Amino acid sequence: MTAPAAAPPAFTAESPWVRRAARPGRPRLRLLCFPYAGMGASLYRSWPDLLPEDVEVVAVQPPGREDRARDALPSGVGPLARACALALRPYTTVPYAVYGHCAGAVLGAETARELVRRGAEPPRLLIAAGHRAPHLPARTEPLHALSDEDFLAGVRALGGLPDRLLANASFMEFLLPLLRADFALWETHRGDPGAPPLPFPVLPLRGDADTVVTAADAAAWGERTTAPPRDVVHVPGGHYFVNDMTPEAVAAVVAALETTRTLPPTDPEASS
Repeated sequence: MTAPAAAPPAFTAESPWVRRAARPGRPRLRLLCFPYAGMGASLYRSWPDLLPEDVEVVAVQPPGREDRARDALPSGVGPLARACALALRPYTTVPYAVYGHCAGAVLGAETARELVRRGAEPPRLLIAAGHRAPHLPARTEPLHALSDEDFLAGVRALGGLPDRLLANASFMEFLLPLLRADFALWETHRGDPGAPPLPFPVLPLRGDADTVVTAADAAAWGERTTAPPRDVVHVPGGHYFVNDMTPEAVAAVVAALETTRTLPPTDPEASS
């Protein structure tokens, strides 16, 4: 008689900032996941079923998103990263990696930098998906200062929100100021070219139909880490391929996490 399949781990709130799918026992690796601008932790709700059983998914719920819609955004990316690091510090007692999509890649990088500053071991890997290296200038005009109509048209063109939501007038009336504030936070952020390089390896991940981030933009992450640069991994999809993870995209994330089994420990002193 075949044993029944194990129930998927519940994706539960452990603090305002953290949604975790707890695995029984001690996981081999925790994956700290950061959503893109305007999206919350629910973006990663399906990931526990997609990843190996010894990988535990911990997703960040930033203020101004989903059930934290009434919480004000911090004044900048630095304060936001520090708040994320404070909330995530207890989850770094086992080896961990970071996945961030679009703006979440920058927030994940800065949060990991702050975690190291606070005494945590560096992440075994940052998977930076759908975002140019943060020291590069933006290739597109900012959207947050446009009229409502033009702003929503720009968001629709990026493909980050489903058309069914964009077509819901009452919902968009509520969401619009939150979304605009979130875009303003990221579009006005300027990476510090004088900041120390990241003291952990970075794997750039890019949708092969992405019209926002070029392959060269993604590859430039290798210029901002003390680890050897990694080749860009391309997966099917556009800028927000994370919204509909293909088997190839899942396989790319799993393969990247598998490399952490043999990675040597990173050196926190490299960031000083």
